[in-house]
Amino acid sequence: MGAATRRKLLRATLVAGGLSALALAVVLGANAWVAHASNGRAYASVDEVPSRSVAIVPGSRVVAGKPLSQLRGRLETALMLYRGGRVKKILVSGNETTVAPETTTMSAWLRERGVDPADILVDAGGSRTRETMNRAADVFDITDAVICTQDVNASRSIYLAERAGIDAVAVAVPSGLASNADYTRNEALKTALAFFESLVRTDPKPAAADRARPAAIAVR
Repeated sequence: MGAATRRKLLRATLVAGGLSALALAVVLGANAWVAHASNGRAYASVDEVPSRSVAIVPGSRVVAGKPLSQLRGRLETALMLYRGGRVKKILVSGNETTVAPETTTMSAWLRERGVDPADILVDAGGSRTRETMNRAADVFDITDAVICTQDVNASRSIYLAERAGIDAVAVAVPSGLASNADYTRNEALKTALAFFESLVRTDPKPAAADRARPAAIAVR
């Protein structure tokens, strides 16, 4: 290998290393900003969280019509808030497919435990947390809420809700997810994406027909 080739390889290595360091700094900076913006708004239990009008339950995996442990923890938290009078309604938001009917499963789980169907708001358009919060504000006219999600997701969820115009707090459902390196890495990337996407909110306001559907769903 000639000297010129070695210099080119060294230069390429230095450039790649610099770009990697820059990308890491950007991700860490965005995560720090989101954590600071949501500081003091995540509570460890339903007994500590202040009252709000609505509990928001973002969707997660369901199997055979049953919520898996992560989603069940969110639903149990929302149910405790509802029974304790800390919220008046519960919004369940997620994907609704034949294989994984998240919102159908969530609403059925709540009804089976005594929640009045009129107090359950169903949003089948919450494909991501960002969509869940934007649609909560734009479609369901929610202005204040308690978000029920796992501790590692709380800061990002609060930040996205606030960016959507919702006065939000969260109950940080305890989990062991912080010890999962893959999960925390993905969460850091999602948080960075949430930060940059929310710098300029471009989501269109829903059409009148889209706004009319939730009311019919809520009272069935």
